[in-house]
Amino acid sequence: MIAKKSGRKAAHAAQGNTLLVAFQGALEGLRRELGLSRRAFAERLGIPRSSYFHLMTDAANPSLDYIELIAERAGVEPIAFLGNVAARRTTQNRASQGLRPVS
Repeated sequence: MIAKKSGRKAAHAAQGNTLLVAFQGALEGLRRELGLSRRAFAERLGIPRSSYFHLMTDAANPSLDYIELIAERAGVEPIAFLGNVAARRTTQNRASQGLRPVS
């Protein structure tokens, strides 16, 4: 029997969950900016405190719909949670192909 390899999962693991880390960092940054405790921030977002704490773990895997919901309730655009990673990846990809960064 030949073992199947999941290229997507391997690539995701190799990237170190950069989208998840970016999402978590942006969410925590927004919470700190607002001066709220994690409990108060979860209440403001309308999610259980346990769900907020789960979002901050490595096991979190929020759907795009959930990210949109959180962004809407937080009063920010969803791309604010992921934008820096997308821009950095585009620049890295262009550089690895010998192209100049987009201005």
